Amino acid sequence: MSVNGEGFFFNVENLLKQDYRGVNIAVYALATAGLAASIHKIRPVSKFSKASAVPNHFIKKHETLKGSYAGVQHSPLRVLVNHKAPIYLPLWHSDKPPLPVKLWGVEVSSGNAVNWLECVAKGQKLSFTLVTRENDEIVSKVLLHLPQQRKNTVETIDIGERLVELGFAKTLVPKNIPKNTIESKLAPALLSAEARAKKYRQGIWSDTLPPLPFYTVYWRKGSQITTSVVTFTARKLFQLIKFATLGVLGGAKKLASRPFRPARKQVQTT
Repeated sequence: MSVNGEGFFFNVENLLKQDYRGVNIAVYALATAGLAASIHKIRPVSKFSKASAVPNHFIKKHETLKGSYAGVQHSPLRVLVNHKAPIYLPLWHSDKPPLPVKLWGVEVSSGNAVNWLECVAKGQKLSFTLVTRENDEIVSKVLLHLPQQRKNTVETIDIGERLVELGFAKTLVPKNIPKNTIESKLAPALLSAEARAKKYRQGIWSDTLPPLPFYTVYWRKGSQITTSVVTFTARKLFQLIKFATLGVLGGAKKLASRPFRPARKQVQTT
């Protein structure tokens, strides 16, 4: 290595060994600023109880937040969500009220919606994906997570879509939704749910639409009964085939292992 190269590394080593207070202060300041920016971006200890408290960058990125069902706000109906911050602070978070959340693309038209929510969602966990902010209100897609004890799984229900499908709400989807947006992904499911509710005259549609012809009702009932019978028969047939297959395999195994069994010794009698 050349003398100039050795001198350069020697100077760098001496520079690192020296105590530059200004450099240290600058490094610590940059680290503190980075930490503060990360905390401001993530908000790990923020429990949102007002729409104005939700940061704008959360809404622009359509963040998904977690919480639990805390009830319903009437006139107009809003789902009250007990938002759960990533880091829970008991003394600070326990006194904050729940956050009112408006369901995107849904207009509740029946009081049965409240009864259904109180019966199904009370105390259950949920998550809500931020869509937009409207008139100082948070508009979101709200998912309800119901544990299934028998199957040891969790059933996820879109509250807005289920209310529309049951005929407890109508769709309120804006026209000319831009493509490749979160609204364009949510709208088809809501419109399909409303089409099913109208088809079967669920909820509010039983009074607003003309009744179905009697032959359509009988056809649908017959189709449902036929489907149930076919499903039950197929399940029982599968169990029978499974039992018969196990029996045949067990018998074949015994026959195959018989030649290899030791012959019994004959005992002579006197």
